[in-house]
Amino acid sequence: MLPEPLIAHSVRDGEVVPHFLCAADHPWLRSLLDEFAAAADRPEHHLHERLAHHTTGCRDRRVLAAVHVLWRLVRRPAPHDPRPAAVRALVFEEAASSPGDPAIVLATVATKLGRSVAAVREALFADLPRERPVGTLPAGLTHVALALRVNLALAQALLYRSTGLRVALEGNARAVVRHARLQGLLCYVESGSVPVLAISGPYSLFRRTLVYGRALSTLLPQLAWCRRFALEATCVLAGQQRVLRLRTGIPIPPAKPPAAYDSRLEARFARDLRRIAPEWDVVREPTPIAAGGTLVFPDFALHHRTDGRSWLVEIAGFWTPEYVTRKLERLRAARLDNLILCIDEARRCSAAELPPTARVVRYRRRVDAAAVAALLGD
Repeated sequence: MLPEPLIAHSVRDGEVVPHFLCAADHPWLRSLLDEFAAAADRPEHHLHERLAHHTTGCRDRRVLAAVHVLWRLVRRPAPHDPRPAAVRALVFEEAASSPGDPAIVLATVATKLGRSVAAVREALFADLPRERPVGTLPAGLTHVALALRVNLALAQALLYRSTGLRVALEGNARAVVRHARLQGLLCYVESGSVPVLAISGPYSLFRRTLVYGRALSTLLPQLAWCRRFALEATCVLAGQQRVLRLRTGIPIPPAKPPAAYDSRLEARFARDLRRIAPEWDVVREPTPIAAGGTLVFPDFALHHRTDGRSWLVEIAGFWTPEYVTRKLERLRAARLDNLILCIDEARRCSAAELPPTARVVRYRRRVDAAAVAALLGD
């Protein structure tokens, strides 16, 4: 996480404006990458000396942030063989038993270890902070990719200092909400013209935990897969509350593409239903439904291609009992008359617990697509 002094930003009318990197910054980013590449396997102090040309007296926090990100990306090489402590012990023993020219002592130790004198000399102090060898950067890291990573680190650092945020989502809302809940974020979804995900920020907690801040920071790359999003957060910078607004198109790298299905159970059901009922379109993650002030995200919408009939399908399985209880409460509140609810028999849900207007299909291990197709004709 970027420390606050490295957060490049300005403040306009109480709003914090991140200073993202752009194409104009690519030349000096390429130069930084060259410095790190040239320093691979050399002691760290050589790289620190080279970087001083870029950072000494530098008032552009974006440069300092890029160096910070690069150090975090460096992959440390494998420990020396032999270990520095073992090499030093052998050198001291040899020097104590056969005092003389240090070069001869090193040569003797090198012979015992089957290494070159240069390798023994390097290993002597290789565990000291500035003498450790510099590792390599991830393969294929370009100046363009580095700019995106620095921008992401900047945005994440601002969110880490937030007391709360709201994100209006259009497209892929379900995946973003699911990710937030899987990360353990304190959140809920507000219904409206578009879903709004409201999340508590780390600075609203009694303890501003690093774990929660890191979990929140993982949300940003997920937003890149939304058709449109608008994020508004309240951040604390230099002891002052500021408003942060981020919109679709901010220059950050996206997360991996969201999975088409939450589980193999859902993927198999969709495949089976398309085969059994080809006249029905199976739509994954349809428009959410308002229910009791929040939103319900059905798993599937089924649309008949000719007569316009439509059904919603919810598969309740592989969750905790508490989650199923909350889900059923929301479905009952929605009072949907075109809902097919597929319930895992292991959940032992009684008829009284189920939404009164829902058609129910119980299953074990695999949802019976033929049973669902039979209900579509009613």
